[in-house]
Order: sequence, then C-alpha cells, then structure tokens
Amino acid sequence: MLTTGRVMAGPLLLIAEDDSYQLDQMAGWASRVGFSVIKAANGLDAYELFDISSPEIVVLDYHLPGMHGRELIQRLRNHAMGADTPIMIVTADGSRQTKIELLELGADDFIRKPLDPAEFNARLASLARKSALVINLENVTAERDQAYRDLEERAHELSRLTLGLVASLERASSLNDTDTGNHIQRVCRYAELLAQGSGCDQEFCEKVFRLAGLHDVGKVGIPDKILKKPGKLTVDEFDEMKTHTLIGGELLRAAGLPSTAVNVAFYHHERWDGSGYPHSLKGDEIPLEARIVSVADVFDALVTRRCYKPSFTIDKAVHIMRDAAGSQLDPHLVSMFLQRQPDVVTILTTYSEWLEEDETWA
Repeated sequence: MLTTGRVMAGPLLLIAEDDSYQLDQMAGWASRVGFSVIKAANGLDAYELFDISSPEIVVLDYHLPGMHGRELIQRLRNHAMGADTPIMIVTADGSRQTKIELLELGADDFIRKPLDPAEFNARLASLARKSALVINLENVTAERDQAYRDLEERAHELSRLTLGLVASLERASSLNDTDTGNHIQRVCRYAELLAQGSGCDQEFCEKVFRLAGLHDVGKVGIPDKILKKPGKLTVDEFDEMKTHTLIGGELLRAAGLPSTAVNVAFYHHERWDGSGYPHSLKGDEIPLEARIVSVADVFDALVTRRCYKPSFTIDKAVHIMRDAAGSQLDPHLVSMFLQRQPDVVTILTTYSEWLEEDETWA
C-alpha cells in the first residue's frame, strides 16, 4: 500500500509498516499532534515515497517486506535528500546489540513494540525539532553563501570603480607632468619593486603598484605659475607647493580610496629624520607605502629632466641617494633599491621617452 494524502499541513512524516493496523494507529497518533502523514506497507514503496516527497521525518519498521530496514536505512542515507533526515526505527528487539547496530546504520532513534502513544509522539516531537534545526541550518547556510556571493560581487564592482577612479586621477595628475605621465608609470613600478624587495605580501605589493601614481595628485590644486616655475621657488611659493600633500590626501580620502593611496599622498614628502612635511613624521612613524614612494619619486626626479633642472646621470643620482639615506630617505629601502640595478635600469629605459646618452649605472 502506498498513500500520499496529507492529513494536516504540518511537518511531513513517512511511516513504513507492514502491519496495517499498526500503520494506521501510528498515522492517527501523529496526525492528531499536527503531522502530515504518508504511509507505505513495504520497503520498496517507502523508498519510492521518500524519493518523490522528501519527508522531514521517517519512521520505519525494522523488518519490512520488499526491503529490510537495514538496507532501507542505508539507501536513505545515500539519497541526495536523506543524509540528514531524522529516522526512527520501530522494532520488537530492544537488545543492546540491535540498538548499536541501528545507530551505526544511521538511525537517529528507535522505539520498542508494543508502542505507547505518548512515547511515540514525544519521540516524533524530538525528531521534529532536529529536522527543524537541520532545515534552519541549511537555510542559514544558503543565505550565508548568497551573502558571500553578493559581497564578492560588490567587492569586484568596487574594485572596478576604484581602478577607474585611480586611472582618472592619474590622468589629471599627469597633465601637470612634463614627462607625459611616464613619471607615474616609473614610480609605480619602482614602488612595486621596493615592496617586493621588502618582503611585503602580494596584496600590499599590488596596492602599492596600483596606487603609487597618485602621490602627486594634489598638485591639481597648485597654480601653474608655481608648479611650472623654471627657477627656484620663494619661501611663500614653496609653502604653497607643500600643500599639495594635504590637498591630495584629503582628495583621495573623500573619494573613498584605500588608506594606501591616502598615506602615499599625505606622507611621501616626510623625511626619515623628521624634517619633512606636512606632519614632521620620523622613521617608522611614516607609513611604509609612503617611504617606498618617497624613494621611487626621489630617484625618478633625479634622473629625469624637470622644468627647474636637467636630468642627472644615474651615477650622480646614486651618490645623491646614498647621501640622503638615513636623513631624507629610509636607509634600508635605499640600499635595497640600489642593489636592484638591472631591474631599475630596465624600468627607467622602458618607460622613458628620452635619456641622456651618457647615463650608465655606476
């Protein structure tokens, strides 16, 4: 006998029992406490009903015709929907060995014949709580997984927006650069080289490479008469020039860019000995990303021509940087930078439109 009619709209219960009187009796008890019941008179029907109905609880007689309870339990546990479905076994054998065997097979509970209605319903209620917990856990897991997917998508979108904003700001900054933006390319690559040499993790290295080019973005707020003045700046002019660090830092902070970008803009003119600007930070007080960009920026300023100076040979730039190590620049970073001669020269030559013919590394 195979029956699919529900008595009530409560938790769905599958009962498999070959004794029709006992089957109807158990179904009646369960229905009266709110379960919807489907019934099977043998193991094959029970498995078929489970497959098409996905009940929340299963009650099985241990000795079923067509498929023994032992085999049926194993097949239910291997079913796609049956791994966590609570199963209660009805048996006349209450021996310790039988109980152990049932638990090892995957049963969650068992009840001895002759059945007591109160005990039967109490055990069903216990299994129903377990089933509800499993369902809730599955729902929570599904919701969590969906939340992670949504968060990941938002993170990717934010990354795309950030990269677009960085590119736009770099373009704005390069308009103030007589080297048509190659300065930005070189500083980014020198900075990445320094970050990698410092043993920083891949995420940090990628951020430094992507964001180092924003170090001078605050120059968009400096008048051209100061920014492109061919001679030495007056004290007042230099004071105004120094504000590009504050302008850039606040601009990037307001744009919601990562702290790496904000720190680079604010602090790339701080000095190792504390005599820099805008906040006179000293040594390790200066964020690492800013110290890295400072070394990269100083080297590039030395070996390229500017409106206020000609380009220096690499040999001269090396001597100046060695002198600046421990005063203006982080001495460890300078040493590491100068040790990577082939890589630095490759970056310089690859991302420069012009070079002095006599420039060689000494």
